[in-house]
Amino acid sequence: MKTMSTVSHSGTGVRALFMPNGMGLHVFRPVRWHMLLGVVLACVGALANFGLLTLSGWLLAGAATAGLAGTVAAQSFNILLPATAVRFFATVRILARYLERVSTHDTALRLTGRLRSWLYARLAPLAPAGLVSVRGGDVLSRFVSDTDRAAAWYTDVGVPCWRALLCGLFFVGVFLCLLPLAAGVLALGLGLASIGVWALVARPVYGLMQRSVESHTALQTELADTLQGLGEWLVLGTMARQLATLGASQAALTRAHRRIATREGLAGSFVTLLMFCTALAILGVALQAFHAGQLTGPEVPMLVLGNLAAFDVLVAVPGACVASARTQLSAARLVACGADEGAKAASAPVVPVAPYDLEIHDLCFSYPNTGAYVLDHANLMVRQGEKLGIIGPSGAGKSSLISLLFNFWPVQGGSIVFGGVNVSATDAETLSSLISVASQDFHLFTATLRDNLLLAAPQASEADMNEALRIVQLTSFVVALPEGLDTLVGNEGLRLSGGQARRLSIAQALLRRTPWLVLDEPTEGLDDATEQALMKALLAACPRTTILCISHRKSVLPFMDRVVRLEGGRLWPEGEKT
Repeated sequence: MKTMSTVSHSGTGVRALFMPNGMGLHVFRPVRWHMLLGVVLACVGALANFGLLTLSGWLLAGAATAGLAGTVAAQSFNILLPATAVRFFATVRILARYLERVSTHDTALRLTGRLRSWLYARLAPLAPAGLVSVRGGDVLSRFVSDTDRAAAWYTDVGVPCWRALLCGLFFVGVFLCLLPLAAGVLALGLGLASIGVWALVARPVYGLMQRSVESHTALQTELADTLQGLGEWLVLGTMARQLATLGASQAALTRAHRRIATREGLAGSFVTLLMFCTALAILGVALQAFHAGQLTGPEVPMLVLGNLAAFDVLVAVPGACVASARTQLSAARLVACGADEGAKAASAPVVPVAPYDLEIHDLCFSYPNTGAYVLDHANLMVRQGEKLGIIGPSGAGKSSLISLLFNFWPVQGGSIVFGGVNVSATDAETLSSLISVASQDFHLFTATLRDNLLLAAPQASEADMNEALRIVQLTSFVVALPEGLDTLVGNEGLRLSGGQARRLSIAQALLRRTPWLVLDEPTEGLDDATEQALMKALLAACPRTTILCISHRKSVLPFMDRVVRLEGGRLWPEGEKT
């Protein structure tokens, strides 16, 4: 397992314009046919535009020539066939561009979903140990913004560059059939335009984009922290300072965007200038060929307009170069965080088997960079079905014990064996299917009561949810609500009292129906009567469930089969001196 690291990248390259750089191709492989369809439709649209412009030029010049040649020539000129072809190309261009938008954006959304699933699978094994030093806003930025930008490689980079390459070669081939010298001029113009775009945008913009992404990440992180602690900022009277920090991040982001836009604008102007220069050169070559009898009169404007259509596929390339740098940086940030996939694939987790007894033997643990042991040769044996209370002073390591049970942190010595399996040989996902935890630092989402309950147990029925609410003594509260289970709880349960929110988290744990149930301060914030009613209902509903109850309140201890005290890094039977 590795932690989220800083991003380092050597720069941008031509390959990044045609292939996704930085991420494994396995992320893109399932949608490769969707990606190919988008490129094909983009090329069809560009070819239809080329056919429309070239044929329109030939048709207008041919009709004018026939009209000037006299009545007989005008009457013999077949205007129906080329006019029909013009309408055909116009219709194809409209349909191809519409279908291209639909197809490419559908593919981009599919990629975004796959990237977020891929990133979540890499981040999940890190929590919480690997994310301690990472700000929540930075994780959010990577999960939302960076996945969006990385998925946008297809629409913003891949499609425009492949269209420019394939269609550019085709256009030169068409010119080669009509007038080889004009084909050489067009190839030279397209080549110079590509080199100019590379020199003006692709190479120098990477550093600017890196500063832009860093500023954008800093802004998002600061904004997330500001919104999360808005109440504290206002109470402490430091909101002005926080707004100044946000303003500085926004100013840095604006400066970076302005420099990037300047580069992109210069590249676009260079392409336009070169397009007109190439058009004039092709016009001169075509006129010479006309006087030499190599071309007919209508074919001269056809080549000139064909040049305009050929350069049209290069118009999006400067923006694609900018987007390429952006997507490379985002891809690097995504790859820099998460667990090592090779390590995960190398060893499959071992599944514990019943009976699900817990044996802690000479356990030693300390948090990184602290030096002091939270647990020092601690020992404990818990049989399946037992109700065990754990007490101890604040900071003794009671909550740390839960984290170690799920193998969230590496231990410095000893072992934890659950269901006959050392927890270091399995993973948190396997353990969570057997152990439910009502944590002290639980989280409620900005959703309804029903939604929060279903997050814990998606298959739970209405009756299951009502039974869980009855056990945690929330039935009367929910019944009194006008919208019942469909009542919004607010941000992190803001609309609930502390005790109500805590009991809702216990209801979530009960709905999972696992062999083990860990309760961390389950009755904090409750009055004595509610506490007693909750514990009685809980034990009656879970007679065979192993319950670990961690609490400061000794009033819950009589409900336990036995009680141990965590103090001095060790677990002692209650009443025994340390």
